[in-house]
Amino acid sequence: MLDNTVLNPLASPSQLNTISPKTNKDWVEFFLDPKVNRECKTEYAETYVLSLFDQLNTTHLSWIDQVDQVRQHIQHEHDQTCSKFQSYLDQRKSGLGRNYFPTISHALEFLYKVAPVKYVDGSWLYSSLTHPSLFESKDLSYIYLEELGLGDAKANHVCMYQSLLRHFELEPYINYLDDIYFEQAAVQLALAYIPHDLFPLVIGFNLGYEQLPLHLLITNYELAELGIDPHYFNVHITIDNAHNGHAEKSIQAFIDHYHQAQDKSKYLELVKMSFQMNDFGLSSTNIIQEIDLTQSVYQLLQRKAVVGQHIHNQKCQFNGRSINEWLAQPELISEFIQILIDKQWIIKNRPVEESRFWKLIHDSDGKMFGVFNATEKMLIKDWIQGESLTVRLKRMPVTGDQNWLSKYNNQHELEQIKHQCHSLDDTNDKLALLIPYLSPYYHPRAIGLWATQEVSKLLFPFQTLAL
Repeated sequence: MLDNTVLNPLASPSQLNTISPKTNKDWVEFFLDPKVNRECKTEYAETYVLSLFDQLNTTHLSWIDQVDQVRQHIQHEHDQTCSKFQSYLDQRKSGLGRNYFPTISHALEFLYKVAPVKYVDGSWLYSSLTHPSLFESKDLSYIYLEELGLGDAKANHVCMYQSLLRHFELEPYINYLDDIYFEQAAVQLALAYIPHDLFPLVIGFNLGYEQLPLHLLITNYELAELGIDPHYFNVHITIDNAHNGHAEKSIQAFIDHYHQAQDKSKYLELVKMSFQMNDFGLSSTNIIQEIDLTQSVYQLLQRKAVVGQHIHNQKCQFNGRSINEWLAQPELISEFIQILIDKQWIIKNRPVEESRFWKLIHDSDGKMFGVFNATEKMLIKDWIQGESLTVRLKRMPVTGDQNWLSKYNNQHELEQIKHQCHSLDDTNDKLALLIPYLSPYYHPRAIGLWATQEVSKLLFPFQTLAL
């Protein structure tokens, strides 16, 4: 069913008070719900975004008021970022260790904690395709289509990130994240459905988002060092380049819309406010700074304890409690782990082969073999061995998987839409049919990928000759 034609009775604009997302995760799920029509999402998006305005301080963004100097300002920021990255490279060459990810497990924790935002990558630009005049937002529309890989799963940014997490079996961990990790994703999705009179918010947010951050360069470099395919991050360096990439197109879109704006001061104020919206939620650097392997191991074992508290041998006891009794109280896990360390079942900062606990979970004849998957064992291994004994993975390329996407495909619906599209002669009619399938919910799915290919050919025939 089409995103803008399906009317959930609870989602009718006349019944807005029946829906009340309260948490950031609620907002994300609301904007991604295909049963809620676009009209309703737009009304909610306006309410949500306007509620953020009181939290914004744009006094440090006065440089945006000098429209003819914005390109130079951003180029200066870009040059400074590159200079800082060169200093980082010089430090690494001198023998200093990684800044972000001492072990593979640090990197994997980062990957799933930034996933809520990566899973809606580029979503705010969906509103450019629903703008009354597509011509006016063409630069931004093309950026969005490139974020969607022009319909190629291997180049669709969300598909790429989903594949990366599936490769390491990290997707389930998203369910355990605190609500704060979904705040930035909620902001981006709200902008995807913002009403047209607030479209400058999309321009300003994109202007800020497309600039090259230092953390992206370092993340890309250190993931590659650890043997984790950094392709998703590398693409954001190459495709966002300041010469002719997304960064340049975002600047040009900002300038073009400024000259078209009837109220230029209001336009600039909205741009500055949404530029600042990039700072909502936890940033990548915040997440990196908060990574704690010990805490991650405790949380992992607490989750396993829910199942394991009934199946261990009652004869094995530690400090007067059986293993089942220890596991029956998840709040005691940290104390239980310390006992295992004290009794040298776990020997920290030594090769894991010296730890009895490791043999139990890793050896094929171990009594806990199979309880932990490969990623979970990597976490435990890095925690036991410490940073000095970290290993490098054998790097395997990870790209969007078209076969995996097929499970999301309603073949009958896809064939129906294809037939409808091919029966239409007017380009605008085709776009009206297809654009809802480029929404943040649909575009990473097979039906959305096909629709993206068709829309790309209709809007940008020269750039998409190879499709």
